[in-house]
Amino acid sequence: MSETIDYAEMLEIPVSTLNVTKKRSKKKKEGEAELKDRVVESVNERVGAEPEDPVASGENVTDYGGQPYAYAEEKPARAHKKFLENRLLMAEFVAVVALCAAILLTNIFWPASAINTFFRGLIEGEPAAAAPDERSYSELTLGSVVSDDGIVCSVSETGVLTFTGECSVYAPYGGTVQSVLENEGTYTMEIEHTTSFSTVIAGLTSAYLAAGDAVYATIPVGYCAGGEISVSMYDGGTLISAYTVNENNDIVWNA
Repeated sequence: MSETIDYAEMLEIPVSTLNVTKKRSKKKKEGEAELKDRVVESVNERVGAEPEDPVASGENVTDYGGQPYAYAEEKPARAHKKFLENRLLMAEFVAVVALCAAILLTNIFWPASAINTFFRGLIEGEPAAAAPDERSYSELTLGSVVSDDGIVCSVSETGVLTFTGECSVYAPYGGTVQSVLENEGTYTMEIEHTTSFSTVIAGLTSAYLAAGDAVYATIPVGYCAGGEISVSMYDGGTLISAYTVNENNDIVWNA
């Protein structure tokens, strides 16, 4: 109390407000109203305040029961919300960095991974569909349907190529498998080479490909364990007969 009054005397200015802290005692000597008036009167007398000057109004007399009161500094709700938003932004930033690192590592060590395929699809889009092959069969150069030179191939007057032996069987030209049918332990495979040219291979002991698989002239499509194989080539559904085979069993178109 005396320190506050001495400070006011030193400044020699009147005071307008004054907070007074009173410790609780078991014997109440003075009423709160009387204490207010006395303190205000004493302060104004010491600083020589005129009646018209602002004077202490004797407010805010607080009784804390003899215990010092610590004002708890409450954190504003806005600051708390900003803190949460910053934490959320930091978490999102960490997630983005982790995703970028994962993509980079998979590009380096696993180029064919599902995630790389997915992102390449987003960037590059769907691959363009291959244009249909409109070439005629006579524009194509065919190979042999067998790899063993010791097997003799023959062509009938109707245009059916046949041979007998144990060997791998090839398509005369590349294309796509249209169907594979099984009948009494042997397989018949239909292969489309162009929009109008196709081949049917019958008598296979084993079929290596299924419908929809790509066919290459240098990779076997099946196997023959010693039975008879027949190869028929069609142009728009019509059996082709204008060809022969040479000494290497290669198919040659008739001039």
